[in-house]
Amino acid sequence: MKNIVICTDLNQNSLDTLKTLARNLDLKEAIVHLVHVFEIHMYNADIVPVIYPTEAQYPEIEQSTLGILDKLAHDLGAREDQVRLKCFFSHSREERISSYLNDVQADLVVVATRGKHGIQGFFSSSLADFLCKYSPCDVLVLRPK
Repeated sequence: MKNIVICTDLNQNSLDTLKTLARNLDLKEAIVHLVHVFEIHMYNADIVPVIYPTEAQYPEIEQSTLGILDKLAHDLGAREDQVRLKCFFSHSREERISSYLNDVQADLVVVATRGKHGIQGFFSSSLADFLCKYSPCDVLVLRPK
């Protein structure tokens, strides 16, 4: 069976774009990994650094995220026995996803872009760009309508 990893942020536009996979990609003979990585941020507030999200918030965030990913799996028409839902917390989403792709020996990684252009697109770091350059497997990039 093929391992297909679908990386998503929780933006509704990205989720809607990923739902189009049900028409364009045969997921019946594959293990489908739906993955979201929350980036851990550190801020300097006066002298004391503030970390967001805190470890105390992880269970609630993970539960909500897995619910959204489960709905996406249902919308894609994937069977329960072939779906793996993953929510990670990391300082670098790119490194975490790259590591996960190697761990599961992914055959294909799918990512939806946000469709940012101009100055906004120039300064935003793109997971899709990173995966196109460094992914250990094939990459399918979906653009929004």
